[in-house]
Amino acid sequence: MKWFLKVTLLVVLTLKSQGSIYAAQDWEYWSKYALEITLSRKVSFSLEPQFKFKNNFQEFYYSKTYLGLSYNLNKFITVKVCYAYKTKKGKTNWKGSDLLYLDPTLKLNLKYVKVSNRFRLEYDLGKEELVYRNRLKLERGLYKSIAPFIQEEIFYSFFSHQFEENRFSVGSSVKVIPKVNLSGEYMLNSKKNDSMWRAANVLVTTLSFRF
Repeated sequence: MKWFLKVTLLVVLTLKSQGSIYAAQDWEYWSKYALEITLSRKVSFSLEPQFKFKNNFQEFYYSKTYLGLSYNLNKFITVKVCYAYKTKKGKTNWKGSDLLYLDPTLKLNLKYVKVSNRFRLEYDLGKEELVYRNRLKLERGLYKSIAPFIQEEIFYSFFSHQFEENRFSVGSSVKVIPKVNLSGEYMLNSKKNDSMWRAANVLVTTLSFRF
């Protein structure tokens, strides 16, 4: 457990020390919910609404709802397909988008840590843009109900042929009651705008139910 905490602290300090290379940082709050219903031994249905607030938590500017089906190929690999409807606030009005997702995920339970890697393909039907998102997560169980984690997700656009976003998170999940989990995390979310990277400090909470 000590090595996990040391690595987490080192990465956080490194990222914060590089804050001067970014434009001014905003604080955001992302509220996420997840409902997963088991349909059979290998298939499950999921519903995941999300809501985002920026300008130091004061302005609601983004919502997205995922509808998905996942299939467990084996104990290591899960494949999920999703449709999502996204709305985002512009300068004058709200704009909606339809997106499709393909999420193969590899999971490994090692001796001291759980490792998962999600290989996500995101296709925006309106923009006709394909984005590859790779999320690596390391999680360590603690006292049976608490699981601290670190994760990083990179975004590569096949339209612009460049990396456009990076999300690094440190957090922990807690089992509230059986089948109900609550997680909280700090995220450094960096996005490329022209030639400059802009970063935001993000607080994320996720309430999940599994039946």
